[in-house]
Amino acid sequence: MKNQAEPKSEAEAANAEESGKSLHFDVSAGLKRVIGRDLITDDEVAIFELVKNSFDAGATIVQVRFEGNSIWLVDDGQGMTLNDITSKWLFVAYSSKRLSTPDSFREQIAERRHFAGSKGIGRFSSDRLGQELVMQTRSRTEPAGIVHQIEVNWQAFEEDETKHFETVLLNYEQRSNFDLPEDLVLPAYGTALKIQRTRVGWDRHRILHLKTSLAKLINPFGSATDGFRIEIIAPAEKGRDLEIVMSASRKGEGPAPNEIVNGEVGNFIFATLRDKTTFIDVSFSVDGKSITTTLTDRGELVFRIREPNPFSLLTQSGFGCQLFYLNQSAKMTFARRMGIPSVRFGSVFLFRNGFRVYPIGEDGDDWFGIDARKQQGYARFLGTRDIIGRIEVSGTEEEFKEASSRNQGLIETASVKELRECFREYCLRRLERYVVPVSWVDKGEKFAEDLSRLMTDSGRARVAMAVARLIDAPEVELLDYSRKLIGVLNERSSQFEESLASLRAIADKTQDNELHTNLERAERRFEELKAAEAEAVRVAEEERKAKEVAQAAAEAAEAQVARVTESLVEERKRSLFLASITSLDAQNIINMHHQITIYAADLKQQVENCLAAARAGELNMDDLVARLEQVAFLNQKVLSISRLATKANFRLESDTIEDDLAVYIEDYILQGAIPFLGGGIQVRVENTSAEFVRRFRPMEVAIVIDNLVNNARKAKATEIRFRLSKSDKNTLVMEVSDDGTGLPKDVEELDRIFELGFSRTAGSGLGLYHVRQVLGEMGGGISIVPSEKGASFLVRISR
Repeated sequence: MKNQAEPKSEAEAANAEESGKSLHFDVSAGLKRVIGRDLITDDEVAIFELVKNSFDAGATIVQVRFEGNSIWLVDDGQGMTLNDITSKWLFVAYSSKRLSTPDSFREQIAERRHFAGSKGIGRFSSDRLGQELVMQTRSRTEPAGIVHQIEVNWQAFEEDETKHFETVLLNYEQRSNFDLPEDLVLPAYGTALKIQRTRVGWDRHRILHLKTSLAKLINPFGSATDGFRIEIIAPAEKGRDLEIVMSASRKGEGPAPNEIVNGEVGNFIFATLRDKTTFIDVSFSVDGKSITTTLTDRGELVFRIREPNPFSLLTQSGFGCQLFYLNQSAKMTFARRMGIPSVRFGSVFLFRNGFRVYPIGEDGDDWFGIDARKQQGYARFLGTRDIIGRIEVSGTEEEFKEASSRNQGLIETASVKELRECFREYCLRRLERYVVPVSWVDKGEKFAEDLSRLMTDSGRARVAMAVARLIDAPEVELLDYSRKLIGVLNERSSQFEESLASLRAIADKTQDNELHTNLERAERRFEELKAAEAEAVRVAEEERKAKEVAQAAAEAAEAQVARVTESLVEERKRSLFLASITSLDAQNIINMHHQITIYAADLKQQVENCLAAARAGELNMDDLVARLEQVAFLNQKVLSISRLATKANFRLESDTIEDDLAVYIEDYILQGAIPFLGGGIQVRVENTSAEFVRRFRPMEVAIVIDNLVNNARKAKATEIRFRLSKSDKNTLVMEVSDDGTGLPKDVEELDRIFELGFSRTAGSGLGLYHVRQVLGEMGGGISIVPSEKGASFLVRISR
């Protein structure tokens, strides 16, 4: 039998007829919820998205207004025509920004026309914020008298999810002008969004939190960065704002930015931080072939270098980074100005095409692996608590693609990997290689708002060494460096010899012939200084041997003192100074003579060296000043030793002693300095410091105190006060103030008074120079305290 075909069912026949035809998706009205409030899960992120749209539309200002259950966002951007609305705004997931060609994209970037978003769904953020949207818009290209208005009821999309997306109708009408609240500035063109029936209440706390977040979203380094501003208007909060302003005004202060609701969103703290701490600025050249790095420390340019750019995928990204190191002083300034601790504000923010990529930089976020790295070496690496800054890149979606959820950062791409590496190697590590060896080794630096501690010889030596290490590669060009922080140290400095290699490297790199010449002269003076000191010691030792009989008598007296009871030991602890000169023993007299002989012989040799150099024609003005400064310093030692020797209750042949430094300073002022002052000036001492025991050189303390007192006398002061206290367990603070003529008014940089040869009187300009130099050797520093009357200084000494 032959097989016969089975008859087909009606369904099969219909399928066969449709075979080969194309199919398509149908879109449910429920899509609105998926790309609206289900995708944008945070109210602040929703506002971010709408603000980004204004930025992309070329707006210079966005006004964000909160009142009752409505939110207004009004910008002065390009605006839209009716055709733009129907063909772009109502076209879901369409983005004209994404269609920009690479060439036109780069041109747009050059003119600030880079785009913050390009997914075509940001408009649905308003669904997250409220149930209804009213949009008014006028295009820059349209004549006055035409405003397009669209009304969207987001709830209508959820009534029946079987309905097709495009069947949910929107109301449209044409108006003659914008209809806005009176307290909003009426734009000539742009877009105004009114979000009604808000899903959450916006109270003062919520708006302030948004304002703080918006400050981190855009322009955290000042509105001039992109020419784009955001202003918050909340009529219900103006009364409370005024109360806060008036309260702060009565205290002579200004309110913290995050205390006031109404006003422009701005984060001007970074302008303040530039002069308060260390920051690094890294940028690519226009052609992307080189990287320029500039490090500035408390307003002083330390170095600027240039090197080849190894990141091929970032050459056209316009990469830029500003990274600030926050020492304790900068953190206190930040908290005082911003009203919140820096750690709560965030760390390193990433900006793509002018807008922040959220949540990179938030407290607790470690997208760059900064804290993970710090755990490998707490004392060697910076963490997110130590830094704050901004990275800026521009690029397409393919290069730097932001996650659709808008709060997951960037999707990992080859360009993103290079971005991370560029930040770690050329920004973070470069800052570390300066901060760790220069600032962290000095405990007092964490409180310093100025360069006073770095202007000491020990501080300048650390800076020179750090810079020399940074440029120790043939491809690195040293374009500029600080002549204030990097230069030849005083030959007396204990860091002089070790600084020579660093300074030579810098001189070689920059082909600085003047620095080379100064180094050669300083080395000659150093060798002469060592020879003079050795000769002085030899002469003094010969004289000492000639006094063996007197020395034996002194040893006998010392043996008698050793047999005194424990009450004498207690007296020794109470004061390191004797009540009167009659208490001197023979040993102290001999030691005084010995020390003065050493300094006098050294003085003689220094003068002879100076005369010999002059006869040989090797003495220029700088060399003469340096040599005379050495002579003056030795003379200061002679004066100080004469005071110490007549009062000191310790062996002068000892270079250092270990005792309570605060008590010693107080005793020296009262027993060592005041008796030699005569009339005309009163010296007052207040010591509230707890025990501060450390090793120190009595001679150094004498030089510091004597010069400060002498400086006050020259300024015609009738009183000088010393206040001793501890800022922490490892830092002794001495506040010094007088009622003299004060500092000169015509000095632009007051720190110049610590420079060699600078004087506010008819003096030599050596006193304060010697004070800073000696304090540097002690691990301390001196800075000026602003004062309406007289002069005030702050001395910090660490242990």
